[in-house]
Amino acid sequence: MNFCETFILIFVSLTVLLSYYTFLQTDEKYDSFLNHPFWFGIDESMVKLLVFFIILGVIGFVVSIGSWIFNPPKTGAVKDSKLFYALLLFFISAIIWPIATYYKKYLISVISLILTAAASIWLLAGAIEEDDNNFKFYRVTGLLFLCIVSVLGDGVIWNTNYIIKNKEKF
Repeated sequence: MNFCETFILIFVSLTVLLSYYTFLQTDEKYDSFLNHPFWFGIDESMVKLLVFFIILGVIGFVVSIGSWIFNPPKTGAVKDSKLFYALLLFFISAIIWPIATYYKKYLISVISLILTAAASIWLLAGAIEEDDNNFKFYRVTGLLFLCIVSVLGDGVIWNTNYIIKNKEKF
């Protein structure tokens, strides 16, 4: 990745954190993130399970992408600038989700999670097919946890619940 691409990714990754911080804050009427209104009534035990995988997914993402920054993939779906574009899609769609959900842009909210899931799958596919075996196991494992969150947790569980709770808006 060149300097400009790295700068852009740092900027959008910080924007993701800012958007989540801004729109996922809890106030006095919600005693924790587990009963935040953005869960739209998902059972608290399911939310706890999802939060567990979110933590693993964040760790897996940092380990995988961090290792690629120091040792860029030379083959596969994320070689050269493809890693930049996969990460850009991941970050931009992740930025859109809390904003669209907060402002009740139902279809945009759902599509943003689908795009985040697609970017996660793209990253996982890149880890699976790369030739570097030194860190491959850790990258695949880390991105597998990310995909559990972004594809199954967000793309399927959250989106299904959100669509059902707001079906008259679609």
